[in-house]
Amino acid sequence: MPYDIFISFKNTDAYGRETRDAAIAEDLFRRLTEQGLSVFFSKTILVEQGAAAYKAAIETALDEARVLVAVSTEVEYINSEWVAYERESFHNDILSGRKKNACIVPYLQNIHDLDVPRSLRNYQTFQIDASPASDVVDFIKRFLHAGEGNGQAVAEESELSLVTGKHLSTYSAQTREEFKRLKIQSVNTREADFNALRYVTERLGTDKGLRILDMGCAYGFVTKDRFSRYAGATVLGVDRGEELINFARENNTFDGAHYDVLDLECEDFEEKIEALMEAYNIEEFDIIFASLVLHHLKNPQKLLRRVRRYLSREGFIIIRGSDDGSILTHNDDGLIQKILDIHLSADGISDRMNGRKIYSQLISSGYKNVVMKSWIKDLSGLSLDERNDVFFERFAYRKNYIKKLADKDPYDAKKRADLKNITFYLNELENKFDDETFWYCEVDFVGIAQKR
Repeated sequence: MPYDIFISFKNTDAYGRETRDAAIAEDLFRRLTEQGLSVFFSKTILVEQGAAAYKAAIETALDEARVLVAVSTEVEYINSEWVAYERESFHNDILSGRKKNACIVPYLQNIHDLDVPRSLRNYQTFQIDASPASDVVDFIKRFLHAGEGNGQAVAEESELSLVTGKHLSTYSAQTREEFKRLKIQSVNTREADFNALRYVTERLGTDKGLRILDMGCAYGFVTKDRFSRYAGATVLGVDRGEELINFARENNTFDGAHYDVLDLECEDFEEKIEALMEAYNIEEFDIIFASLVLHHLKNPQKLLRRVRRYLSREGFIIIRGSDDGSILTHNDDGLIQKILDIHLSADGISDRMNGRKIYSQLISSGYKNVVMKSWIKDLSGLSLDERNDVFFERFAYRKNYIKKLADKDPYDAKKRADLKNITFYLNELENKFDDETFWYCEVDFVGIAQKR
């Protein structure tokens, strides 16, 4: 009977002890076989066929399987000789067209995005600490049943943004480039936030002892910069990325600051946020803050309704967003529109027209006294380094979305052309930002409201 699935994992460590990966792989093997699927699991094959036939059995299984599950909890394990050979062989067969209707399913933990092997980066990834084995099994069953694609479409068939109608944002903050970009962004958006916070604290009548929730705090750059100045404040920063929260705890802490992992769109959000509030002795929040978060979400208004109950009667919610429609330039030779046309047509991008929607999203989610504070940013008076920072923050990252799509389907001529074109346009636009006669501006949109 041909194998449907090949489970790749590091069986023993440098001391000959069984790894945690082996236990995870064995649990997957049991679950998958219970579903009637044929699974190659090396420990079982070694017992059944012996060492002499082991390598031949691996080669045969790699040829037959349509799904390879790459299990790893350590960088050294995923890069070990046999695990790397199995993964790369399978991936190369997919790229060459030898394998049709096949995919790799990474099931990982403790591996930063930058350390994930290139051959795994464009597949639907499951995190061991966030996704139960049953999710992986369900995904594989759907993929095998569908019998088409590389797994991405199957994973996302029910995961559509209620705002854009496209597949959910594939945005990830856990890359070296995004770390740098978010740090620059925290500086470039500072005045927009301070303007809103001054408005709020004037009406609260105090800036002392505030209880603040920062939703989607990432590495904590904005959290520390905006809120560490408030004496006696209790500040809770939450984000779904464990590595981001760990960085914030180690590098951006201050008196009264707490950082915790929380997915803003998880089903048990209320239970988890209430547990955190109890842990830090917070009855309600005076300020709920979110900077450039809502546009990544499947259902922004659902989150706004959820957090409303935790806002104090006199408190304020502050939502900052951006909007590509606010961009205004002189003498860009049409480059920005060409870049936007390619970027905004791509699947898996965030809602780049979010800024204009904040007012109505707040009103329809149970808030009142909504005020929009628009803050214009432009290049006038900026140094060359500051101009380059604006380009990096606002444009350089857009190529990454197109590259992901092109890498995922390297034989798609349109995707290759889009990548080639956006790379060229971005290089030309970067040269424009180096020219002090070139002018560019955009608007940060900040919505401020109280609950009805």
